[in-house]
Amino acid sequence: MDFSPQQDAALKAVADWLKGGKGPVFRLFGYAGTGKTTLARHFAEGIDGDVQFAAFTGKAAQVLRHRGARNAKTIHSLIYRPRGEEAVEDEETGKTRISPSFSLNRQSPVAKAKLIVIDECSMVDEELGRDLMSFGTPILVLGDPGQLPPISGGGFFTDAEPDFLLTEIHRQAADNPIIRLAMDVREGKALMHGDYGTAQVISKNDVDQEMVLAADQVLVGTNRTRRRYNGRLRQLKGFEGATPQSGDKLVCLRNDPTKGLLNGSLWTVVSSSRETVKPGINLLVSPEEEDAERGLAKIKLLKAAFEEPETEIAWQLKRRYDDFDYGYALTVHKAQGSQWDNVVLFDESYAFRDNRERWLYTAVTRAAETLTIVK
Repeated sequence: MDFSPQQDAALKAVADWLKGGKGPVFRLFGYAGTGKTTLARHFAEGIDGDVQFAAFTGKAAQVLRHRGARNAKTIHSLIYRPRGEEAVEDEETGKTRISPSFSLNRQSPVAKAKLIVIDECSMVDEELGRDLMSFGTPILVLGDPGQLPPISGGGFFTDAEPDFLLTEIHRQAADNPIIRLAMDVREGKALMHGDYGTAQVISKNDVDQEMVLAADQVLVGTNRTRRRYNGRLRQLKGFEGATPQSGDKLVCLRNDPTKGLLNGSLWTVVSSSRETVKPGINLLVSPEEEDAERGLAKIKLLKAAFEEPETEIAWQLKRRYDDFDYGYALTVHKAQGSQWDNVVLFDESYAFRDNRERWLYTAVTRAAETLTIVK
């Protein structure tokens, strides 16, 4: 494989780091299209020993596998193991399902690996990062400095300067319409309406329901828009009532590693408890299909968070429950660290005056195959 001089220099820098034992982490950062993942995979192939690839979300791990890192998993499934199981009865079907709890797996393949490669590292928080580092295995983290700063809690690996920064876009990558749009955004160019092949920029008047419903993920800017679009998408999908039902798509908003719950991870409701006068509702949820090995999780949600989403809930009450919301539409901030094949993006970059270009760049690069931008 032919690499550019800059890419060759990056490979040499990583090799020198690993050979010389210069610290536990090497930060290889680069913009979309600079070949970070390709370089990491090429470097891994030359290592005499096991290399483990991982990403924060199941979707990002799926993209890694698609790009040739066949053993890519979520970080959670790689370093944690079920420590116990709870039999949970599905109130809708009467069937009993198993819900595991998790602890750090000292027998993880990471313990004997020569290298760990972490892609989309911005979402990794301190707890997850320190658990990863506790194995003592060298970690090569891949990040993109053009993206938004990570949401609260993330950024364990991105709060330091990169050890090597890739800036040159591959000629092949530059032909990709999504990468091309990302480059234009980063250079401050306006996105013009038009069909660019696997990416298109359309007006709101050209949006149709089928297009939005067919998307793997809808992305927006503000929480207000997110709540409105989630309500509309649930309606279009035939859901009634304010609280989650079997088949609903949810996003986790707060970490609980013991249950396998990670901020930003997506889940599908398998079953919900019968409606009662109690303030909580019990759900059995399944992780996004690309991370099915994590198993089901039993969660308890506060009904008021769904019935009165605009009302501020006291932290003392909120912390007694798991924190989830509908995940049909996500804010770009919450979508960091993940990718989907087919994305519909409603451009609300105007709401982020100071970070407008970084917001839009982050949004565009969430799409792996096809992208529709509505503006």
